[in-house]
Parts: sequence; structure tokens; C-alpha cells
Amino acid sequence: MNSIRKHWLTATAGAVAVWSSPALAQVTSTNPPDDPLEEAMAPRRNADYLDLTGSVGYSTNPFLEIGNSESSAYGRVSARGVHMWGGERSQSSVSAFVEASTYLNDYGLKSIFAVNGDTQYQASEKVSLFASGGVSGDLAGQLSNRFLYVPSSPVVPDPNLPPPPIVVDDPDLFSFTGRQYRIYGQGGASIRMSERGTLTMSGGAQRTFYTDDLLDDYTTVFANGTYGHTLSERTTVGFGVGVSHTNYSDSSSSTTTINPTVNIRTLLSENWDASASVGVSFSKVDDEIGGNDSSTNLSVDAQICRSMEFDRFCGRVARYAQSSSRASIVTTTTVGLDWYKKLDDNQTIQLSAAVVRYVSEFEALNDFRSHHYRLAASYSRRINTRLSGGVDVGVRSLRQEGPDPDVDIGGTLFLRYRLGDLG
Repeated sequence: MNSIRKHWLTATAGAVAVWSSPALAQVTSTNPPDDPLEEAMAPRRNADYLDLTGSVGYSTNPFLEIGNSESSAYGRVSARGVHMWGGERSQSSVSAFVEASTYLNDYGLKSIFAVNGDTQYQASEKVSLFASGGVSGDLAGQLSNRFLYVPSSPVVPDPNLPPPPIVVDDPDLFSFTGRQYRIYGQGGASIRMSERGTLTMSGGAQRTFYTDDLLDDYTTVFANGTYGHTLSERTTVGFGVGVSHTNYSDSSSSTTTINPTVNIRTLLSENWDASASVGVSFSKVDDEIGGNDSSTNLSVDAQICRSMEFDRFCGRVARYAQSSSRASIVTTTTVGLDWYKKLDDNQTIQLSAAVVRYVSEFEALNDFRSHHYRLAASYSRRINTRLSGGVDVGVRSLRQEGPDPDVDIGGTLFLRYRLGDLG
């Protein structure tokens, strides 16, 4: 579900921000300690919980099929568990989600899942280590329209505060063709080079599988390095370079992308912070008969967020080149927002929306262009200490050259029960 580029950008940005940025210290604590190691070694609270959800709903085109789409009512059950633990120098988390839906027509029983883990370790005053990994099974891009909070770095929920902003990774171009599986792992280190400078290095690999015989499975290895310099208590600037290389299972074709960037993160006010990464991506495809094709594109990854006690909002824009099936490089442009608001002690609302544009100028896809639109909203009300209920609604649309699938409009009524911690 997650693109390779998003994983290593998240890892490096997160490591630099967590271990070296005074701006983040102001966001996460009104009275940050003078010694960053003292903060890193502070005792961390453990958390364990399992949310069990049962629901009924209706969808007009749940798998974004073309021509033979069917609307259907369905029954659905899901479970989402989180285990977080930490000590004086480390913090780790594992989260898992699984969902099964029974459709009242020929679709039958369908399922999706995602498992992710993160860990951080403060090895010394100047060196911190981090790693993450995960596996997911998606179907027609449905995971992108679920309200799942999977932190990019370990976060222990505070029962007195709402959860952090929802993090949604949009599906790649071929996610809509059927079932897709992904497994990834990455790790790295952040080294404080001086009082104001931090070097972060990371690397890893991802494997993508498709059930569609027309699509090539592929493996991508990647590496990234960034340097950040603290200008003030509010602002950090830097530069970086990322490299990824992809090999395909059913051919000798390969793709390579190199992406140098300049980066900035700043605290605009007590509640608002912004970050941006701008660069140029150089991409090349080598096909199995010895030919090659290349392209150069602007790369952007920017977001602005407001974090208040009962209200969280993030807006983002991104443009990046990523490897895809059929030995191709696809330039993906995303504009989206995520919003969470706690109305009172018992009620919350959430909203997530995005427009994603896919463009490939390589011969493998013959100048293919596609747009994915999605909107999801949720309302939840607590019935008692552990039981809550609510409604989810969603709209998804895929527009491309040639015939388009019917728009998927759906709604779900749910009941959710929590086992374990109530944070």
C-alpha cells in the first residue's frame, strides 16, 4: 500500500525531527528539557489494546470494476490491535488490522489486512537507530479509504488527548486491478555531527505481488541520506539524496530513480508547523532487449499541520516518481487533507480526502494518465467506557483513458468494542 519513497522519506524525516529538531520539541512539549538525551531517555508508557468492530453497509461498486460492476449490501467484521512498549532508551510499536466483508451477491467473502512495526533506540547522546517493517494485502485500493492510524514513529496514546492526525498512503497505479500484496523493511541511523547538524542514513527493500497475471511482481531496494542544520529553535534546513532500483520477476527489465532534494521544517506558531522537500528526480528504465528510456521530473513533498488539544488537521501535496509494474516509472501527484475533531467527551468526527494523478511517459504504458478521487468521513459516539458506535461514508472514483469504472459510493453503520487500555 505504501510507496517506497514515502517509507524512506518518513523514516529519515522522522529520525531527524525526533532526535535533532528543537522545533519538534516545542510541538511535543510546552517545557522541553535542556538535554535532548534526557528527553529521549525519559520513561515511556506501554499500551496494549484491541478494537473489535462489527458493521453493515452498502456499496455501489466496491472493487471499482468496469462494465460488470455490482452494487451490494454487506456485513463486515474487523479487528485492529496495537502493542507499544519502551524503556529509557527505546520505544517500539506493532499494529495490525484485518477486515473481512461478506457481500450479499456474487462477490462473496473478501478480506484486506495490514501489519506494521516500528522501533527506535537511542544508542548514545549523538547516535540513534531506527527500523520499520510491514506487510499488507489490499484489494482494489480499499485500504486507502479506511480510518487506520498507523504511526510512522512509535507514539503512545494519551487518554486525555485525541490521537495524532490520520496517516493515509494513497494506492499506486495498479492497486485497482485486483489484489495486491506488499512486504517491506528498512532501517537506519541518525548521527548528530555537531551542535546544529545531523546526518541521517537509511536503506531497505520492498517486494510487491499481484494476483493479476498481466502484472509483473517486482522488488525494489533503496537508500537515502539527508543532512539537517538547525537555524533556530523553530527552523531546520537541509539537503538529501535518495536512490532506488527495481528488478522485475517476469523479465530482465529494471528501473532506477535518483532524487536529490532540499528540505525545510519550521514551526509557524504554537499550533502550526510546516515542512517541505523539493528536488529533481532522474528516472531510467532498461528493458529486456537492451533499450532504455529516461525522464526528469520535479519532486515535491510538503505539508502543513495544526495540532491542538481536540482538533488535528494536516494538508499535503506531493509529486514523486516511483517504480511500478510493467517495467515502468509512474509520476504520482497527490493533493490531500486529513482532519480529526473531538466534539465533546463522547463524540468525534474525521475526514480524509485526496486527488491523485498518475502519469507515465514510457513506452511500457503508452503515455498513460489516470486520476483517483477519494473522500471518506466518519462519526463516532461513545456508548459506554468500552463500546462505541457510528457511521462511515466514502466515495471513490477512477478516471482514466478509455472506459471508466462506475463511482463507488458507500456507507457503513458500526459498533466497536475495545479490549485492553482505554487510551
